Amino acid sequence: MPVKVEKLPDLPIIVLTYEGHMDVETVKSAFTQSVAIAAEIEGTVYRISDVRKGEGNFADVVNVIKAIRESSIGSSADPKIRGVFVGGHQLARMYADFLKQEQFGSTAIPFFQTLEEALDYIELDRKQQS
Repeated sequence: MPVKVEKLPDLPIIVLTYEGHMDVETVKSAFTQSVAIAAEIEGTVYRISDVRKGEGNFADVVNVIKAIRESSIGSSADPKIRGVFVGGHQLARMYADFLKQEQFGSTAIPFFQTLEEALDYIELDRKQQS
């Protein structure tokens, strides 16, 4: 399966772990699954997109961006969802940069090299919010 979607126990955190080819259908599936999980969580939900093992080309990223523009289902434009990225390849950064600028309001999407760094960031952000 190209994406695994899971909620971390006792935390308002959903982790999307991509592996293999990332195309529009894969991302839509991940977003749809995360919306269903987020509906059961009160307050802000953090969604970590771990793309370290994801693959795609420039055309795939452009198609995903186009699909996000056309449908807001589970997108990072949802004020309940705070997106966080984990990964290092250039296409993932391009996607995150697009969301930051285009978006949907210019909210910066944090980008980390490891899942542990992302979780540390979320813990700090949650403390600052409360």
